[in-house]
Amino acid sequence: EQALQSVATVFLAEEVLPEKLRPQIVEHMVTVHQSVRTFSARFAEELRRHNYVTPTSYLELITTFKSLLEAKRAQNTRLKSRYLVGLDKLASSAQQVEGMQAELKALQPQLVATVAEVEALMATIAREKREVVEPKAAVVKEEEARAQEKAAAAKAIKDECEADLAEAMPAYNAAIKALDTLTKNDISEVKGMKSPPGPVRLVMEAVCILK
Repeated sequence: EQALQSVATVFLAEEVLPEKLRPQIVEHMVTVHQSVRTFSARFAEELRRHNYVTPTSYLELITTFKSLLEAKRAQNTRLKSRYLVGLDKLASSAQQVEGMQAELKALQPQLVATVAEVEALMATIAREKREVVEPKAAVVKEEEARAQEKAAAAKAIKDECEADLAEAMPAYNAAIKALDTLTKNDISEVKGMKSPPGPVRLVMEAVCILK
């Protein structure tokens, strides 16, 4: 047992370990090795199968412990690094939040003034709408109604004129055709009348009016 303790002490001498835990670690190595030897003997006795525990096995145990210790230390270093980076980010975020809070606090009077200006502008717009826009809209609407009335009246006159014209057109076209049948002798005959009959006089007055 003392030899096992000496070997473990030598192999672990260069490892950075808490000095008050070093003896306990060495003792643990010895205990594990002796336990394996004891259970190997029992294993051979009960199952007739041999598991050889040699000094090399003890050295491999120590080497495995050192490898695991190194791996765990590397893992702890990575975790610590990540933890420190996280703390730095939290601290940086906290500083940014404090800066933004200070900016918001500094801008608060300006924001209050802006809100007041917007409210005043909205009140002005509402008043102008009530005093200017709405009355003008009423006037425009009234003028539009009058314009529509005049347009309706003008359309009625137009429709009436077109109806009268449509009624007069057949007589007009007939008169044009009748004029085409007149000859020079007819005109000379009319000129020679000292007292034309009533129908002839009416036609001649109409011709003078058209001319």
